[in-house]
Amino acid sequence: MNLQKTVPLSQIYNREEDFSTDLADNLDALEVGEFEDAETESKVGTRRADIVAVGEAGTLVVENQFGEADWHHWGRLEAYARLKEATVAALVAESFEDLMEVTCRLRNEDSSINWYLIQAQANAHEELSFHHIVRPIDIQTEKADVEYSEFWEPIFQGELGELFVKPVSHRNKRWLNEGWLGKPIRQVGVWLRLTDVECSIELWFLEPNAVEHRDRIMALFPESDYNYKYKDTSRDKTVIFPVLNKGEKDRDHWYEMRKKLVEMGTDIYNKINESDL
Repeated sequence: MNLQKTVPLSQIYNREEDFSTDLADNLDALEVGEFEDAETESKVGTRRADIVAVGEAGTLVVENQFGEADWHHWGRLEAYARLKEATVAALVAESFEDLMEVTCRLRNEDSSINWYLIQAQANAHEELSFHHIVRPIDIQTEKADVEYSEFWEPIFQGELGELFVKPVSHRNKRWLNEGWLGKPIRQVGVWLRLTDVECSIELWFLEPNAVEHRDRIMALFPESDYNYKYKDTSRDKTVIFPVLNKGEKDRDHWYEMRKKLVEMGTDIYNKINESDL
């Protein structure tokens, strides 16, 4: 299928409900498992999920929308998936922001539900194609060999404490390869961050209401006791706690860097965990 020139889904469907109906009739195209008996506008409490289907693999919940995925649809998907005791949950849209991709990957780490972000594209012939932007790691992918810095080995193996212990999976190797080791808590991602020249703790605040949530969380960290800076983009709301102006290239200082990263990361995580926020 030639999709070099794409057109908006809204040019093909009058309403998102029409898109839901088409998806429900072609669930196999999403490649998320074998499901049937798809129901659109399926009742969930006082609301309605776009699509709910059942099969041998359990229950599938789908939310879909035109344009870039927004956090209202993500929030509804999370609520519907849990209330329906879904085994698979998918958000289908034309594009996704970076922080939503991070959020979905975190959900796949801490949830028994298989979470997907699926990009829908259409061409001028009204032909649709679907692409997995985020998906659970399958067995074959787990076997792939991913290189990562040995800097992380003592941390995720528990030599400096239990909090940041991680199984050696493909997903976690990928994060380590990119210089990240994290732990989610109360809609906040607490990340140990390593670059060539510095190391830090970074907090990522997840939508919805990321700014308001950040303001409440950061009240736990008075500037008289903590050094940090805000780093905002149109999509991401983060706070950076500098640890040392030393990075991966400073191998002689790795022990000190690991120790300080874990100590500060654990302190920040525990303060958030022990709060009522």
